[in-house]
Parts: sequence; structure tokens; C-alpha cells
Amino acid sequence: MLKQANTSSSHVRHRLVSALLITTGTSCTVALAGAALAVSPALDTIGIGNPVAGSNGFGVVTEGDALLGSTESEGPVAVGGNLAYGAGYNVSAHTAGTFVAPGDTRPAALLVGGRIDYVGSSPVGVLKVLDNGYVKVGDMAGSTARTTDANGASVNTRVTTTGGGYDSTPRIELTVAQTADSVAQSGLMDFSSLFATYRERAARMASCATNVTLLDGNGVPLPDQTDLPPGSRVKISLTDGRTNVLHLTGEQLDNITEFTFLNQPSASKPFLVVVDTMGTGGEFTWNTPNLAGVSGPQAPYMLWDFPDATDITIASGDSLEGTIYAPSAHLTDLDPSNIEGDVIVKSLTAGPLSGGSSGAVNAGEIHYFPFAADLRCEDTTSPEPTPITTTPKEPTPSEPTPTEPTPTEPTPTEPTSTPTPTPTPSGTSAQPTPEPSPSRSGALAETGAGPGTRPGLAALAAVAATLTAAGTALLVRAHGRRGRHES
Repeated sequence: MLKQANTSSSHVRHRLVSALLITTGTSCTVALAGAALAVSPALDTIGIGNPVAGSNGFGVVTEGDALLGSTESEGPVAVGGNLAYGAGYNVSAHTAGTFVAPGDTRPAALLVGGRIDYVGSSPVGVLKVLDNGYVKVGDMAGSTARTTDANGASVNTRVTTTGGGYDSTPRIELTVAQTADSVAQSGLMDFSSLFATYRERAARMASCATNVTLLDGNGVPLPDQTDLPPGSRVKISLTDGRTNVLHLTGEQLDNITEFTFLNQPSASKPFLVVVDTMGTGGEFTWNTPNLAGVSGPQAPYMLWDFPDATDITIASGDSLEGTIYAPSAHLTDLDPSNIEGDVIVKSLTAGPLSGGSSGAVNAGEIHYFPFAADLRCEDTTSPEPTPITTTPKEPTPSEPTPTEPTPTEPTPTEPTSTPTPTPTPSGTSAQPTPEPSPSRSGALAETGAGPGTRPGLAALAAVAATLTAAGTALLVRAHGRRGRHES
């Protein structure tokens, strides 16, 4: 009678342990699997570096032709195509730059890959190369470098038409004597390859995810970051330790009349604006906004990226801080306000020769503030995670049906006069506790993330597998004991 009661108790305990192990193991496995699925994939990081790298320190770089109508570039200029100029334009007003051609002792302040376009220049045009900079012209057809005046005296070098004299116009004049052979030099820059790289960088910057929030006048985030009606005034706060990225359409950008910077861009928190002009077929007319809180010292850490623009016109507005990066676009500057930063464009018209009140249009100055930050950002094209919420179902406890081991029949102990049964010694279990395999142990040790794996998921999977193996072992052991008790 007493033996029957113990057997029933053993059955009850066995069922409770089975239910508990199944419930716990299943719940852990489902919870861990759900957690793994819900983990957001990391966004890919885009390393861009300095987008203007390869410019050789030139503040203005064009792949094709350039017309320098008015008024000056304070830094050096590199033109991949032909060069035309207005009645009075100055190059390298503050610095001749750092690019020294092989065999020279002075930097080249003006580099022309093509030829001098005298027909397209002002008939009275004089382009002055200042700060003792040199001139490089790739194609001297129609041009002559003159190192002596009409009296045969050695003088500072000038480049004129082949049939013109030392004082003829249009002309390019230097403030230093440069040999004629040194003026005629081609192949110093590969503009085609450089601009292929620039266009690739422009597209990579366009893949950067937005991480700048537009704020209203009270510093409160705009409820709709895309709703920017004409006359909008916005504030922005930049985060240190990252590239601060803002995406705008051309229409949105032109509708903003004022950006107020609550803190200033720097090498550790550069400001990148990506402008999408596809809605207007790549054409964009820009009335530049007032940029409150920034000026020339911050310009090297600001960049305006136009990856798809083909034609940009700066019509009016305030001085623009930062680099204009439009390697596929022709830029026309009609605004007397200044550009403070690099100009990287396919071709350039800095002040047309007609249309102004006195002939040429005043396009202001291009101040020399080379871009000086390395850009790095997160990729908008990374796959978006699909959150998965899994509600684990309560399993129905059931008797597992493992293969029953053949138990070793213990020798029963005869009961004494006191009817208390002697339990089977625990050390005589017929089914040994399973040992974890070496391969699983190794997997638990290697919890680092491999390619395409989020950190920690391997550890979660290993824990789930271990729990399941332990539960199975306990169930088998429990069955073995149950068999001995029943016998």
C-alpha cells in the first residue's frame, strides 16, 4: 500500500517536472528567438574622407570651361577646360596656394588645362595673378607668354594673344617673372578622373542618413520636418563627434530665408547639406539664406552637396558659408554677395560679361576657405528592420516519449518490521547525465559577431540550445528514476 502511494507521488512529481521543463525551455527559446528577430540591423557606415581631396589646394576647380567675369578669387584657381575673363578679375588675391609644378620654385596660382579664350573674354579684359603666383596653360594655341616689354626690357610675365603686344588686351598679367617655357605646361591635373571621383563622392554623401533636426524659433522641433513654406526661419543644433547631415529638396532650401546655428560647425562636427534637385530636372535657382551664427572660420566645416544638379544659378541672397560641391553642374553666380569656401563644379560663370548695370554682372568674391573635415556617416540605403513581436503560447505539458533505457534491476531490500520502504540509491542511475559536446562548448565561447551578424545573437542562440539540452537530460534522467521506482 505504502509502495503504491510512493509510486503515485513519483508520477506526480515527474509530470510536474516535465511540465516545468517544457514550459521553461519553450518559453526561453521563443523569447530568445523573438529577441533575435527584433534586433535592428546596424546601418552601414560610409567613410567619405575629405570630399575635395585631389584638388591640390585650388579653391576653385572646374572640369570644363570657366568665365571669371567679376570680381576676384582670393585663392588659386584650376580650370580643366578653357578660360575667359572680364574687364578686371583677380586670382590669388590672398594666397597663391600650395601646388608647385615639377621644376618650379613658386606655386601655380592659375592652372588652365585648355586654352585662353580671348574671343569669349572682355575686349579690355585684364586678369591679374597676384601673390607672386605662376600661371600654367595646357594649350598655348593663340597665346604667347611675354617676358619683355616693347623696349626689350625684362619685366613681369604676361600672357597675350599671339599677335598682341605686351600691353595689349585681353591679357593675363603676373606680379613675378616666369619663364615662357614654364607657362606652357600640360597634364598637371587629370580633371576627367578627378571629377569622376568627385561625382562618386557626391553620390555617397547623398546616401548619408539625415540626423539634423530642424527647430522653430523657440528651439522646438518642427512637427513636420518637410513642411518648409517660403520665408521659413529655422534653427539647428549640431552634435559633436559625427557628421551632421541634413537632406533638403531644392524648393525646401530656397524657401529657407535664415538658418540660425545654435552651435558652430567644426572639424569634429561638420555640417553637410544634401540638396535634391530632381524635382526640377536638375535645375536650381538659389536665393541664398542668411546663415546666422557662422562666418568664415566655420566655412571649412560646411558643405552643400548637389549630387544630381546640372544647372545652378545663385540669383541673390547673403554670403554663403561653405563649399559648393556640384561636380555635374554648371554654376552661374549673379549675386554680389561672397562665397566663402571651395567651388567644385563642372563649369563656372562667375559674373556674366553683360547684364549688369555697367556691363558685367557683379558676382562678388570667392574667399579662400578650403574644406577641412573628414566626413563619415550612416547609410540611408541600409535595410530597415521589421520589428517582430512574438507572444509565446503556453505549451500543454505532456509526457515525452524517449526511448526507455534498460534499467539495471537493483536488488530490493527486504522490509523490516517497520513498513518503511528503502529508496533506490541515487548513485545507481542507469542513464548517465549527458555531457555537452566540445563543439557546443566552443560555440558558447565564441560570442563575437561575424560578418552580417549582430553582436550577442550567437550568445543568445547558444544559451537557448544549452537550456534545451539540459531540459532534455533532466527529463531522461527523471524517466530512468521513474522506471526504477515502478519496478
